Amino acid sequence: MQNYINQLIEDLNEVEENPPSSSFIEIPPHFMGSATDAELALTPYKTIEEWTGIKHEVFPEITQLKGKQWDQVNKAIFKVLESLHLELLDIPPNYPPELLYETLTTSWQQAVQYLPLSGMDLKFCTGNPLSCPYGEFCQCYTVE
Repeated sequence: MQNYINQLIEDLNEVEENPPSSSFIEIPPHFMGSATDAELALTPYKTIEEWTGIKHEVFPEITQLKGKQWDQVNKAIFKVLESLHLELLDIPPNYPPELLYETLTTSWQQAVQYLPLSGMDLKFCTGNPLSCPYGEFCQCYTVE
């Protein structure tokens, strides 16, 4: 399995080093003076899978990984997210790496915008503790 993980990390590193190009060639006249507004308006939402070209199916099931393999893949995924100017804002403290792996890979098909000028903030928390991918670690709900 480690050989497969190494190849997956190489593929993720390739995406990190070669992020997609902008979704538009030049700024339309009615957006002149505001490149970030143009970027926001003209960039389509696509899944992370579509932006990277890496299919969700290539990520092994959580039960197939062990030891530091979760951390290895997580770090490579975060480098890809960084190259796409996506910042994950709501990771709970002390969230186990195996669960983080599961959350990151199951969210691979989430639609996002690739905004190289301004970036995009990501939040996976749904605000509902019953459907939040962070489960018992979720901080969106406090029992009173």
